[in-house]
Amino acid sequence: MMRARLISGHDAVGWAAALDGLAHGIAHTHRFATLMGHNQEASVHLFVAENANGKAVCPIAERAFDGARDVYSPYGFGGFVGAGDLSKLRAAWTLFAQERAYVASYIMQTPAFIPPDFETLWADCLHKARPIYMIDLTLPEDTRLKAVSSRKRVELKRWLATAQPEYDQGVLAQAFVELYPGFAKRRNMPALYHFSKETLEQLVALPDTCLVGVRGADRQVSCVALLSTNAACGDYLFMASSPQGEKDGAGTLWLGLRTQAARGVRLCNLGGGIQNEDGVAEMKRRLGGQVHEVTTIQQVFDAPRYQALCTSAGVAPDDGRFFPAYYAPASGRRA
Repeated sequence: MMRARLISGHDAVGWAAALDGLAHGIAHTHRFATLMGHNQEASVHLFVAENANGKAVCPIAERAFDGARDVYSPYGFGGFVGAGDLSKLRAAWTLFAQERAYVASYIMQTPAFIPPDFETLWADCLHKARPIYMIDLTLPEDTRLKAVSSRKRVELKRWLATAQPEYDQGVLAQAFVELYPGFAKRRNMPALYHFSKETLEQLVALPDTCLVGVRGADRQVSCVALLSTNAACGDYLFMASSPQGEKDGAGTLWLGLRTQAARGVRLCNLGGGIQNEDGVAEMKRRLGGQVHEVTTIQQVFDAPRYQALCTSAGVAPDDGRFFPAYYAPASGRRA
């Protein structure tokens, strides 16, 4: 059996110790997970299961609906990461969830870190989510460039020949905080992406991240990308630009990939689109990103309570729009 425990979002030292020795991304780290949780007004913790032969961790956020608690993945590409013999992981997770009286769990699993036996353990609970795109940064840049679509490759080479890159982290941090609100508004981003100034200032100060940007014709910083630099897998996190700088997004992201590669990052998760197969996703595909499927664990721990909550909310338990189904819009309610 694996021993399960929960590390509070207030315990940064314990959180870091639990991650020690495990390949992980920024979404698993204490500062990112708790910052994103605070932005969503969620209580974030780190689940840990371990024994002498294996260890796994997973950031989780708790929420309540009509007095019942369920748990989900905080913002970012997180999920379970682990090493060793994890054959007892699901049993430990299920017992832990039942002891904490969770009705259900929705855990998004990044394809960059698939724990041993993951697909077998949760075979009956796995569901496909939106596709994301990844780039192998161990390949030389010339090789990566060949994977870029032919038209985009011509455009990118022309852009790189005349671009005015900016790498000063202080200058870029200030520009990112100033440019992001207008960028998010112009792009009609969901409320999830509309960060406060305080959150933006904390984002650009996160460890294991870097900012890259370019200056426009007026010599002002016009486009900035924020990326994580975790060695096993970095992430393209967020972008901000002026209206004039929006055309520079793909090139700025390419400069970010250069920086990640120079820092020893082996893989970059570009993410997907804001909506499936939208222009954002297409840009990442044309940059040479290889498509990967994200999976989610959709698990019910208390079937009678789950049924009752769905009935009260006026939705079928198997409603495929949301999980848990009682959050579906037809209910007209939110937690």
